[in-house]
Amino acid sequence: MGTSTSPVEGSSTTVEGSASAPPRERIAILGGGMASLTAAFALTDTPALRERHELTVYQDGWLLGGKGASVRRMGSRARIEEHGLHIWLGYYENAFTLLKRCYEELGRPPGAPMATLRDAFLKHSAIVIEEQTGRGWEPWSVNFQEDDDWPGDGRPLPTFVESLRRSVRQVIEYVRTFWGEIRGRRAEVDDAVGQVQRLLEGAVAPGAPLLLGAVARAVGDGLRALLARLGDAARRDVEVEPRLRRLWVVLNFFGSILVGALRDGLIGPNADFEALDEVEFGDWLRRHGASETTLSSGLVKAFYHLAFCDGDGAGAGLALLGMLRMFTCYRGAVFYKMRAGMGETVFSPLYEVLRRRGVRFEFFHRVRRLELSADRRRLERIVVGRQATPRSGEYHPLVEVGGIPCWPDAPLHDQLVEGEALARSGADLASFWCDWPDVERRTLRRGADFDRVILGISLGALPFIASELIEASPRWQRMVEHVKTVRTVSMQLWLSEPVGRLAMSSRAPVVGAFRRPLETWADMTHLAPVEGWEAGDGVKGVLYACGQLGSGDDPVSPRDPRAEDLAELERIALDFLEKDMGHIWPAGADPGRGGLRWEALFDPEGRAGPERLRAQYLRVNASPSDRYVLSVAGSQKHRIAPGDAGFEGLVLAGDWTRTGYDLGCIEAATMSGLQAARALGAPVTILGEVPRRREAPRIELPRYVDRPGEMALRSPYVLEDVWMTALALRARPGALRALLDRYLNTPARGHVRYIPAAPLVVLAASFSERAFSGDPEHRRVGTMPEADIAFWVPAWALGRGRFGGIPERLVWFLPHVFVSTGAAAAAGREVYGFPKSVVDVELRRAGRALDHLSITGEVIPRFSPETRAGRGRILEISRREVEAAPPRSIAEVLGELTGSFGQPPSWSTSIARRLAANEVTFVFLKQFRDAEHTDRACYQAIIEATARVQALRGHGRLPGALRVAWGDHDSHPFEADLGLEPGGQEALAAAWVDFDFVLEPGREVFRAASRPGTPAG
Repeated sequence: MGTSTSPVEGSSTTVEGSASAPPRERIAILGGGMASLTAAFALTDTPALRERHELTVYQDGWLLGGKGASVRRMGSRARIEEHGLHIWLGYYENAFTLLKRCYEELGRPPGAPMATLRDAFLKHSAIVIEEQTGRGWEPWSVNFQEDDDWPGDGRPLPTFVESLRRSVRQVIEYVRTFWGEIRGRRAEVDDAVGQVQRLLEGAVAPGAPLLLGAVARAVGDGLRALLARLGDAARRDVEVEPRLRRLWVVLNFFGSILVGALRDGLIGPNADFEALDEVEFGDWLRRHGASETTLSSGLVKAFYHLAFCDGDGAGAGLALLGMLRMFTCYRGAVFYKMRAGMGETVFSPLYEVLRRRGVRFEFFHRVRRLELSADRRRLERIVVGRQATPRSGEYHPLVEVGGIPCWPDAPLHDQLVEGEALARSGADLASFWCDWPDVERRTLRRGADFDRVILGISLGALPFIASELIEASPRWQRMVEHVKTVRTVSMQLWLSEPVGRLAMSSRAPVVGAFRRPLETWADMTHLAPVEGWEAGDGVKGVLYACGQLGSGDDPVSPRDPRAEDLAELERIALDFLEKDMGHIWPAGADPGRGGLRWEALFDPEGRAGPERLRAQYLRVNASPSDRYVLSVAGSQKHRIAPGDAGFEGLVLAGDWTRTGYDLGCIEAATMSGLQAARALGAPVTILGEVPRRREAPRIELPRYVDRPGEMALRSPYVLEDVWMTALALRARPGALRALLDRYLNTPARGHVRYIPAAPLVVLAASFSERAFSGDPEHRRVGTMPEADIAFWVPAWALGRGRFGGIPERLVWFLPHVFVSTGAAAAAGREVYGFPKSVVDVELRRAGRALDHLSITGEVIPRFSPETRAGRGRILEISRREVEAAPPRSIAEVLGELTGSFGQPPSWSTSIARRLAANEVTFVFLKQFRDAEHTDRACYQAIIEATARVQALRGHGRLPGALRVAWGDHDSHPFEADLGLEPGGQEALAAAWVDFDFVLEPGREVFRAASRPGTPAG
């Protein structure tokens, strides 16, 4: 297979928008790992989002991918060199969904290498778990069921209860299969196994009710007693019979999980997994009946090795969720091996697609320091070191190997001004300890170079680049203290002989729970054809190994430890290959001494004995950002969520953040990136998101000081003898979406999302004889008449969590409101956030029918320094008689409009039903401009408030044709904001209503961080 070292040129970069478009928000993304690239993907996922955001990714060195980066060793037949053994689990629904969409957008032609997601991954279901018993190491082969399904289509994951039931069914099937082979030896063991099996079958029988409260605890206690009885009866046989030992481990392990779920209330609606994270997983299992035999088994050890936390432990809640998802939520296969390196399988496609979308990539930019504003409230500056200078202004990082765009093992020096010097020095620009001097120090400044920042650099590096933030925030101090990271190691072996059987399995298995630190092994021979080997080279097999080195308490070395670390790993590898390789790879072992036959290692230089190890690839991941992030017990509560960094303008991304699924894996990184994008206003769907308790901030509100003449009276507000006319106007859906994004979704930072319910707005003109405060103290102030004219935009508030894309409630957003009194304006603005302004109102009506309405107020025709504001007509409604026509109901109008909106008929029915209810919910953006930082809000929140009808005296349709006209004023952009016709348009339908109502106190749906002296702790 040939290789090419010429850079792969991406499609020409296009940036949507035009010179007349509003300025795009500049987002600086620091770090190019999976979470950062996921956030970039979500923030550029539609043309509208690309018009809104301008993204730049700053990455040190020449590689994207973070802990998942891989390279091709161009001087060694372009072989793949990884950070470690990267295998995706079959429940990584968010990661697979994102990557599937990426491949579809990439659009590689049919027949091209790795053209689709299914071309890029290989299903794998053969696992061998190693167990150390009194007889030595014993392989336990497990083959998971495979089917034709694939992850990546965005289907929701099963709930915890569904997963628990699936696991119990799997255990029952396992018992039926294996117990049938060994039963009949001892009657008491047979009886205990039978009772456990019957209890489990009853718990998951079709139609079986959920076990809650005292009943659940009683069943859990009974199951624990049965398991204890079985353990006592079978103890002697378990020690000598491997099949019975494994049956006991499976029953005891999953039985203890079920006992714990029943006794700790995890099956009911109020399950609290976060509380479980305070307890170490093994201790939790022990508390609920797990034996020491089970806890020391390969089944449990395999989890600790998978999460690199052997010795450090893991929070029970996360471990429980992770194991159940692994065993019961996978689609197609439990594991997926990549058909090439992770760099070209994942990060090359993401880079190419993002570059096409207009995302800028600034390679060779190392973040040196994050700096806060003087008041320590916001991220003000980013100090970066530019390591090298692309000759053309843009660096093109990819090379082709066999038609696949890949990342080379060194920068493409011919593209760099400093390329020759870099090549001579051998400097590794991707290393934390690289001593290559920066060719330039740049300071990126808020407002000039960026508006907001996504910090996607991993936790281990934060003390070195974010010391100001850590010093300013007790929360950040607790995070870097309690969330641990650990070094990992990997070894890749190229073989001159076929692997054949690995740990007694011929199915190219993944082998786990072996001796640390090379505890996990995999036959990766399928990668040899995509590397650059020639037929005569003689490479016939590939083995990968990885594991954990040390513990989470090991500090990051202040000096460069790479030479010492590599020497230590070489000693470990030589010892392992000499002593233990015969167990892992029997065909490669010397029959006499049991160690590796060194000639079985491929070495193009033909060295002898242990020297052949020099032709292989060994790696220690000790750099701060390369260290694996642990989930030790008690640490989850100290993580910080992507949208809750505590500093204005800063969003976090990475598997070290608080996502609700706080495990170190590609899925957690993807979820964090999606949450970061949501915090910046992008609409995202996150599958399997686990709600986490968030401690409500203590808000000690000062007492409001009533001042004469303000009239900002207390709610609720009562309005009596209200006569209202409502006109339905057709509106452009795109304008309504942009309106809701601008005034609600972007300020809400993804915590809540609103979408247009129909392509219309309602112009409502209401006149109340008596408006007054319903608060007992302020009721004594008195009443006043009030005229209120407003545009109402119907919107759906979308639910969050598993059903995050489903409309949850109908709300009305009022972007333009005009009132007749200062009291109405003051109360509306200060209490709820109504954007009210005071106008003069002229009204004529004939009985119930509105004949004419005109509002006049302060207008600015065109925004310019020379323009002088004056009074002018803002809006006018006029009615004319027309020939009688079949009256149109609001429901009919809604049906027509929502059909053109691409929505099902059920939408119009649902909206009409809510309109007919005796209450409506309003949504507002309530904010006050800061006195010092006048481009900022000292208070900003999304408020919802409900108005309830108290008395309904009559309603009906209005006859005739009503036309609404508006002036052409920059100060009142009805056409642009609402998607209306220039100058005016005729109403689709009109109605009147005579009623009384109460506007109740509002509630904060979302509140932006308030202005403390320092960030909240």
